[in-house]
Amino acid sequence: MLDVIHDLYQHQEWADAQHWRAIRAFPPALVDEALRQRLFHIHAVQQVWMGRWQGLDMGFPKVEDYPRTEDLFHFARACHAALSAFLSLRSEGDLSEPVTYRNIQGEPFTQPLGDLLLHLPYHSQYHRGQTAQAMVALGFHMPATDLVVWQRAGRPKAIWPE
Repeated sequence: MLDVIHDLYQHQEWADAQHWRAIRAFPPALVDEALRQRLFHIHAVQQVWMGRWQGLDMGFPKVEDYPRTEDLFHFARACHAALSAFLSLRSEGDLSEPVTYRNIQGEPFTQPLGDLLLHLPYHSQYHRGQTAQAMVALGFHMPATDLVVWQRAGRPKAIWPE
């Protein structure tokens, strides 16, 4: 199961990097507030879940902490670096370990780490779809970032824009 999780996180980073390449190459996207809010949500949730897995209650970040799209881009890269470091230390046995956390409403839950690790890439994928739809509405043709596209391409590493 851990191999599947690693694959999903490598795909997630690759797909996020593809989206960021497109966004940074299209000036109207850089000033679209709804798009910025959605991107913030994707990466803030990545940070929040990782904190939960580590037993930290970091609270939900504030979009105001990332006033420019460029600030948000650096936050995204930092989230992926932290996720990669976290996953590199996990073993198959860790997946059954219970994680107790509170959701945004303060309700307590306990679930196995493996279940929670599976949740995050799917959450990101859902919101990347919204991001792609917003970019198309702005007049930009988004690259395909489906899991199968990444697999067919040989599971390439993420290439973040400079």
